[in-house]
Amino acid sequence: MASDASPVSVLFARGLLARLALWPALRVAVHQNWGGPQSAQKQRWLAGVITDEFEASLPPASASLTAFDSYQSASMHPSHTLPEPDTEYIEAMLLQIMDDEFEVALEDGSAFDVARDVVRLWNDAKEGKDGYVKDLEMQADRMKGQMPQYEVDAGSASDWEDSDGDNEDESGSDSEDFGKEVAPQLLDRAKEVPDIDEDGFTTVKRRGGR
Repeated sequence: MASDASPVSVLFARGLLARLALWPALRVAVHQNWGGPQSAQKQRWLAGVITDEFEASLPPASASLTAFDSYQSASMHPSHTLPEPDTEYIEAMLLQIMDDEFEVALEDGSAFDVARDVVRLWNDAKEGKDGYVKDLEMQADRMKGQMPQYEVDAGSASDWEDSDGDNEDESGSDSEDFGKEVAPQLLDRAKEVPDIDEDGFTTVKRRGGR
């Protein structure tokens, strides 16, 4: 994200960082250093990469225009903008980065949920709406210091859930209940069938460790 970030980008980045902090799959990957010693930095880098993708769709800033006016005039400068990323594009990006940087292949659908919320955050930011951003930041604040709980299984598999498994979205927003996004299936490249133990936990696996 550029140092001279527009208010749109700043608002969007706030919500994006909070939403990524609420993504259980990424939280576990960072906590377990599946991306190496730079795992935490990679999480922030991921937010920056996504923000850059959306910023590329904004028209060039003008000294005589506010960020909102500049966005409103985008249709007057089509040659200076790129198409806005859609949900499918962001989902593919998330899946690729999780695989490349954390050696995790996701098949639980959570990347789509995150991507959908990211697009919503961008649309809200362009309109100057910060309600959803604040909702996410409040949820992320409640999660601080609460590490994911997991049980290591034979073969380096693990069953896990957030330490506050009963955490729910109390904000009243129409986003998905983050409390339900608890145990994504982290499958290896062989796409093995997930194991379900007698307690109902899904065995999560990651491909070759570092």
